[in-house]
Amino acid sequence: MISAAYLQTATGSTPANAAKYLDAINAALVRFEINTQQRIAAFLATVAIESAHLAAVEEGLFYSSPERLASIFKRAFKSTAEAVPYAKNPKALSAKLYEGFHGRGLIQLTWRRNYEACGKALDMDFVADPALLALPANAALSAGWFWKANGCNEAADRGDMEAVTKIVNGPAKLHLAERKAQYQIAMASDMTTTA
Repeated sequence: MISAAYLQTATGSTPANAAKYLDAINAALVRFEINTQQRIAAFLATVAIESAHLAAVEEGLFYSSPERLASIFKRAFKSTAEAVPYAKNPKALSAKLYEGFHGRGLIQLTWRRNYEACGKALDMDFVADPALLALPANAALSAGWFWKANGCNEAADRGDMEAVTKIVNGPAKLHLAERKAQYQIAMASDMTTTA
């Protein structure tokens, strides 16, 4: 079991958010065998970046500029004109990009197949009610489920944050430097320190 102080340090979160997610994250760590210093540090570093330091459990899809949309989501928009109907329209953008199953939870679970598989593993229907993934317990458990189901424990055992990032974020490996830096902070911190 990790302490609130460690969770705050390892994720760079506020004290309030660390307290909000502490029990849920501890439950996920136990259930999904995230049970060594390297695994815990890698998991929390990943969660930190994916959830904006425990501040967001749903992907932000509100974009005011069609130009920005077209530049970020090149696979979906071949021109700025194609992006116009999706600016300031997160629901439509979610449908366009992810068939409605955009990032939710502490590791931003995406796509219907993942919602279904995670829901089956946790005995919940995330397809019928995606908002369930935003609840602290489910946000943490879904992150733990994805982590273990996709081999992140093994990558963490090697201390390979690049491999972890590729598993979680795909070939773009977005924010890899920040993930590595947060991992080093988590590895250097005392997991048992109490607040």
